[in-house]
Amino acid sequence: MVDSTTMQNIEKYLIILLGIDDHSIPSLTHLQKEMFVLSKTIPKIGESIKFQKHYLGPYSDDLNDIVKEPVFFPNAFKFDVNRGYRITDEGKEILKKMIDFNKDNPKFIQLLSIAKMTRKLYDRLSRDELLLLIYLTYNEFTEFSSVSDNLLSSMKKRELARRLLDKGVITESRFKEITGE
Repeated sequence: MVDSTTMQNIEKYLIILLGIDDHSIPSLTHLQKEMFVLSKTIPKIGESIKFQKHYLGPYSDDLNDIVKEPVFFPNAFKFDVNRGYRITDEGKEILKKMIDFNKDNPKFIQLLSIAKMTRKLYDRLSRDELLLLIYLTYNEFTEFSSVSDNLLSSMKKRELARRLLDKGVITESRFKEITGE
């Protein structure tokens, strides 16, 4: 487990990711992958959250533990079987205080913007669509994956790429690049 400062930072990043959008994050897989994308986009997050190769791509044990049992902000977010992971009213207050405190910090404003874009893009994807994008972008995380061979098979990849194209997530040229057409 990580030290207390790092643990508190991870909980704050979770509050930001969960609170930046009104909707719940649909699954733990989505939460893990969205935080992974944030850690790649904002290196400061990557300093706190370490991801390893896992059977569903990038995975953080620390993030998983903190999502299940937060220490510093125990009532800021919760899991609901029907709704997924969501921020609570207490979490919204914490986020509001963070925003007020950091309103003049351009890096914090950038973090909020990137978190919002990440949620807008990935929350609406199925697990397989999300994993396909992760595996195509971060190929090294297919190593221990139990699903990457299936998702990257030409037929499945084409089906998923078509769905991503139909959702407006990828362009026609990216579709052709993925499918080899």
